Amino acid sequence: MLKYKEFNVNPKHHKTGDCSTRAIVGALGIPYDEALDLQMEGVKKTYYDFTSHQVMEYVLTKFGYVKHKMPRKDDNTKYMVREMDKVIPSQLLKKGVIVNVANHYVALKDDYYQDIWDSGYKCVGNYYTKSY
Repeated sequence: MLKYKEFNVNPKHHKTGDCSTRAIVGALGIPYDEALDLQMEGVKKTYYDFTSHQVMEYVLTKFGYVKHKMPRKDDNTKYMVREMDKVIPSQLLKKGVIVNVANHYVALKDDYYQDIWDSGYKCVGNYYTKSY
């Protein structure tokens, strides 16, 4: 089971609606301002909102990430964020993963999910891993 790690890379330490930027920083290991620049580039290319899945996919594709559908357990129930180590191999978790929960993005790295609040109980929708 993944553990929660409080992770606020916002330069002003604001707890604000920048989850997509924090997830990019957490998964890719790039500076916050670089993540913002990439998102802005995505906005200009797609004409979608800064935190939209279209912009996230634009940014992540540039780094070799691929989108996966919502994982389901054998009984068809959904996985929670903290359970994603049962779905994603450890070698991919080491590279950084981004999961989408209801209107929110979370970075998974190594044995942790990184966020400014404990989102581990949230059900995972799509998720993105670095291609092999």
